[in-house]
This record gives sequence, C-alpha cells and structure tokens, in this order.
Amino acid sequence: MKRALIGLASAAAVAGGSALAADVAPYYRAPPVAVVVPYTWTGFYAGANVGGAWTDTNALWAPLPNSAAFGAFPIAGNTGGSSAIGGLQAGYNWQIAPTWVVGLEGDWSWASTGSSVTAPWINNPTGGAVSGSFTSMSSTLDWVSSLRARLGYLVTPNLMLYGTAGGALGKVDYAASNNGGAIPYATSTAFSRTQGGWVAGGGLEWMITPNWLLRGEYLYYSLNSSPTMTVGSVTPTPLGASGYSWSDTNASVARAALSYKF
Repeated sequence: MKRALIGLASAAAVAGGSALAADVAPYYRAPPVAVVVPYTWTGFYAGANVGGAWTDTNALWAPLPNSAAFGAFPIAGNTGGSSAIGGLQAGYNWQIAPTWVVGLEGDWSWASTGSSVTAPWINNPTGGAVSGSFTSMSSTLDWVSSLRARLGYLVTPNLMLYGTAGGALGKVDYAASNNGGAIPYATSTAFSRTQGGWVAGGGLEWMITPNWLLRGEYLYYSLNSSPTMTVGSVTPTPLGASGYSWSDTNASVARAALSYKF
C-alpha cells in the first residue's frame, strides 16, 4: 500500500510540473534598437585649408615725361604666377530648412604667388635695343583673407552644394628697377600694399560624421588697387623719371578644407 501511494504521488508531481511548464510562455530578448544620429549643419566650426593659387597682374614701365622725349618705348608684361596656398577658416552655419543652409565664414591664407618680367629698352624712334639696358618689374601676393556669406543646398542630408561671396583683403609686394646700360641711368623701388576687394566662389562640402566636415572649393579674388610710383634716376642724366604702375591683382584659389564642427 505504501509503495502504491508513493508511486501515485510521484506521478501527480510529474504531471503537475509538466502542466506548469506548458503554461509558461518562452522568453525572447528584443533586438537592440539602432540609434540614428541626425545630420544637423547648425553650429560653429573651425579648421584648416590647403591648395593652389594663381594670380594675374599687369605691370607697365612708362618713360617720362613721355616715350619720345625719353628716347625709349614703354615696357609692359604680366607679373602673375602660381604657388601653394594654405590657411585657416572658421564660421557658423544655420540650417534654416530641411534642405537649406546659410552661414558666415572668415578665413586667412598665406601664399607667395607672383613673378617678374624683364625686358631691354627699345629705342624710340629707331626700334633697336639699347645695349646693356633693362627694366624689371614684379608683384607677389603674400596673403589673402575674406569674410563671406554662404548659401547651401543639401543634395543629401550630409552633402551640401554651396555658393559664397563677400569682401576680401590681400597684401601684395611690388618691386621694380631699371638700368640704361651704356646710358648712365638707374632707378629702383620696392613697397607693399594691403588691398581691398571682393571674392566669390562655390564648392561641395561633405559631413563625414556629425563633427567632421570636408570640402573642395574654388574662390576668385579681385583686389582693387592699382599702385603707381614715379622714380627718378640715381645718376645724373638728361633723361626723365620712370613711371611704374600695376593693375588690379586677381587671384584664383582651388583648395580643400577640413573643419571640426563643435
């Protein structure tokens, strides 16, 4: 009898446990929720840039009081050149709509862009070269800076096509000299000038991550100053003075820039 009761109790326990297990639903761990970081262009940023610069400046030597009285024709040439350029930029963007961004940016870049032109005197009126004579003129863009507005369109949430324009400043070094060769005549001058003007351009900027911005852009600068210098000979001579003049300096800049957005 005892054995029969123990067996019956064991069977009841097993049956009850099985029923309880069947009533409990299995447990599943939910998959992790992917966190989507929204791209927002609003904020302050700063960074550095590097690229190439090309300048265009025309120089002119005008024998004074005039070509015929001096006995030589004027000499003209282009003192533009090319060089590497690099600097810093900083600005602020406002994302004013899902696909539009406006901003304000300032930058400063160092360069050494320019060249010189040298030519012999040509006698007026015979047209022959004056033996041993020369006139040399040069210009070099030392640095350029700007303060610009930007307007951008978001091709994708993290890729912006933009245009930019504003005011510009640049420092240009000028130098000129000449020598009459067999004629006792020589002049020399050198000076620098900070010139104002305007700049315009555009580019494509990629938000690599929510904090890093990479761009490629083109900027065209026009520095509106046309310096003129009148220099007399350092040696006694019946010839007049030399008038040196340069045109406005125009510069094209193509560069890449990396910025950190705070």
